[in-house]
Formats: sequence, structure tokens, C-alpha cells
Amino acid sequence: MAHTAWIATDPIDLTAMLASVSGPTHGAVASFVGQVRDHDPEATGEVVALRYTCHPDAQRFIEEIVSATVVRHDPQGLAEVQATHRIGDLDVGDLALVVTVGSAHRDLAFTLCRAVVEAVKHELPVWKQQFEADGSHAWSGLGC
Repeated sequence: MAHTAWIATDPIDLTAMLASVSGPTHGAVASFVGQVRDHDPEATGEVVALRYTCHPDAQRFIEEIVSATVVRHDPQGLAEVQATHRIGDLDVGDLALVVTVGSAHRDLAFTLCRAVVEAVKHELPVWKQQFEADGSHAWSGLGC
């Protein structure tokens, strides 16, 4: 089947991503929705907004990360995988990372979904600046 990955500046359309991996051959659709929360271990207070920035080649990197992960966990290409990481200014509740996977069986869907999420979180050069209610800010992800 196929896999696609994007770096997005516009809000992520979860409904469209779920629809893109649904089909008559897919008995399972797994998804991960990462959204901006109001707290973080690296913040000293309430988080009110985030700014995601990325390496200039982040689009190429996310494509390579997703492709390598799919090949490793689905060498026969049986699943459909979509992954999108948003950059720019996000508010609490906004979607930051969405991965959807459609496959004939749940085990592959769950396995691929988790593997893609973990690979993107650990390997994609994206940096997060967290803005706190008191006006301060903190960076995270700088070691990526």
C-alpha cells in the first residue's frame, strides 16, 4: 500500500487523515492524536501556547523516518500510513502530531502506529517553545 508524511503549517484535519486510511480491505484503523496540553515536565507553570519550529529539511526527514519505519515493521507493504506534524503557533488543544494507519488486521495497525509515533518523536528535528501563563517560556526537544 502507501505511506505519506507531512510537515504542516495549517491545522491537521483528523477526519481526512482517518478517511485516507479507511477502505474495504482495512479491517483495522489505528490512530494517535497528539495535542497541546496545558502542562509539561519542562515547564515551571501552566502552558498556554506552543511554537514548533523545525529544521529546513524537516519535510524530507519526516518522509524518510516514516518510510524506514514502515519498511521495518511492514516489509510486505500491507498497511496504509499517514503522519503529519504541525509547526508554527499552536494553542492548548490544537493537534500537533497525528498518525493514522489502516490495515487488514489490528496487530499491524497498532504496531505501525506506535512505531511511527515513536520514530517521529525521537528522530524528527522539531523544537518546541512553550509559553507559560506568567509570560515565561521554555524550550524542549533541543537535543533532537
